[in-house]
Parts: sequence; structure tokens; C-alpha cells
Amino acid sequence: MEFIASLPLSASALAYADRGVCRESGPAAQGRHNRVVQQQAAFMVGAGLISFVADVDSTARTDVLNAILFAQLGADERFDREQDFANWHRFFLIVMRNVGWTVQALDGQPLAAPHYTVAELGLSLLTPYARGVELELAGSALAAGRRAMPVVFDDCSHSREAGCFHLGTCTQRAQQVDTTLVSIHFQTQAPLGRLMEHVFDRRETQLCASIHRCTLDLEAHAAVAQQLADRLAQCVAAFIHALEL
Repeated sequence: MEFIASLPLSASALAYADRGVCRESGPAAQGRHNRVVQQQAAFMVGAGLISFVADVDSTARTDVLNAILFAQLGADERFDREQDFANWHRFFLIVMRNVGWTVQALDGQPLAAPHYTVAELGLSLLTPYARGVELELAGSALAAGRRAMPVVFDDCSHSREAGCFHLGTCTQRAQQVDTTLVSIHFQTQAPLGRLMEHVFDRRETQLCASIHRCTLDLEAHAAVAQQLADRLAQCVAAFIHALEL
């Protein structure tokens, strides 16, 4: 597919791959798989935390992680995710659509609490649209991220005073994967260290959040899946990491 072959990816991808930040990579580093049902799982993928319920098979997980990483890196090459989030996020969704996803915007309201963590914010946005098992898994994934999120996640998702990241849950029905994807952009006066541990003060934080239902037809996507994996071959070992739930 010409779009996949010609889309420039962020130069930082090769830098992270050379550094080898994450030695243990997720399924996207391993190419196509047999359609075997897996256990529930969660992965760091660039500046995102994506979880899969147990009925999502290994090939579907590969396709989802590759597509999200490809869209992030493509958007990073075009726009500054911290300084120009609106255009960055718009282009991220354009890339998702061009590699086979349909995308539907959903209504979402940021948490109104005076203080909140990433976990509290993300779960509040997911709650109207995710099943009980998805919410429970997202909570476990966020807890796992707080315990042992690789440093590259912080490098990808934020600087000291601004950031942008994704939180998503995935389910599968036959040859269709549905991903509820939360996108969060923030600017804060309080210097950031580890994002998963930070407590935000609403008075000091400018917050923009959106939520989308992203659907992938696996049979239609199969025609471009290997090409997408080949474009990412140098990047996945650095950017995709399985978390221990």
C-alpha cells in the first residue's frame, strides 16, 4: 500500500531502537501469528497503554499494536504532540483510517475532581463506553504501569510540563476488533517526573481529552498487515513492551 510505504516516521524511532530501551518486546515484534486465543494482557506502545481482554487473539493484538505505533510515529514526524496537539491528533486518526480502521468520535468529559492521577482520569473517560471486564482490565493495566512502566513511556509521552498519551481497551468479535481509545493532552505548572505516579492539580493543569471507538476488520487489514510490520521492524523492540498484570 503506497500510504504505508511513503509515510515518513519520526527519526526518534531509530534512536530508541538503537538504545534498546526495552529488551522484552510484545507480539508486534514477531510478525504474523496463528489465530490463537490468549490470556488478557496489556502493552506499553509508544506513548500509550493498550489492554486486551482474553478473547482477542494473537494476530489481532499484533495488528492493533502495530497500527497504533505506526500512527503515533507518523504523527510525530508531522507535528509536535505537546505544542500542536490538535493537528497531531487529527493526523494520528488520519493514519489509523488509512491503514484500515474506522473511527467514531464519542462524547467524553474530563474528571472534575480537584486532584487526580492518570489512572483516575483514564478510567473516568472509559467508564461510559467500556464493559465491566474492560474497566477491570484497564485498572489492572494502569496499576501494572505504575509498578513497572519502562522509561521510554515517559520519554515518549511527556516533557516536564506537557504531554500526550493514549489509554485503550480492545475486544474482538469474529474478525472485528473494537478499541475504545482515550487520548489525553495536558499542560501543567507542576514539573513532571514519572507520569503514572503524578498527581495533577486541576488549578494548575490545562487538560484536553477525547475518546474514540476504533474498529478494525482483520480480514481486510490482512492485505497490508505485513507491510506495516516491515516498516516498524526497527522500532518495535524499543516501543512495545508487555506489562505483567
